[in-house]
Amino acid sequence: MESNLIEKWFNLYERDITSFLIYYTGSMDVEDLVQETFLRAMRKNSSYDGNAHPKTWLISIARNLVIDHFRRRRVWDRIRHMFLQDQSVSIDMERHIMMSQDNRNLYEAINKLPSNYKVVLILRGILEMSSKEVGEVIRSNENNVNVLYYRSLRKLKSLMEEEGYEYGGL
Repeated sequence: MESNLIEKWFNLYERDITSFLIYYTGSMDVEDLVQETFLRAMRKNSSYDGNAHPKTWLISIARNLVIDHFRRRRVWDRIRHMFLQDQSVSIDMERHIMMSQDNRNLYEAINKLPSNYKVVLILRGILEMSSKEVGEVIRSNENNVNVLYYRSLRKLKSLMEEEGYEYGGL
């Protein structure tokens, strides 16, 4: 696979990868993760067999990248916590101002979902991927994807109601 193909995919799917990562991480600061997704795609080009849609393959890479990132961050946070117990963590106010209250509420509720619900909800409900495509990303069948999607919507609605959030999209 040539780097030209990855560049073409970047132009076609960067927005979808960015959206997935924003919703999956709950952070607007995903540029590095997006870049790393496409860098990994270039490095792993021999593992792409053409059976999956390129967007599906790229989202799988992004998902695995985030899982690895959170795993490493959890370890670092534990270590850092031991050294910085007395210091308070400052909040990035600029990021919070940029997002509307409704979106913040939605991001917070989505991030409280179990991982499998969160992935299916983002891919199916937000990025509007087909059940088949989502199944390829999470390595599951279409029926299971549909069941997970339905359950994730119910759980998201329940979480938002519990928190007293109002969101017109649900």
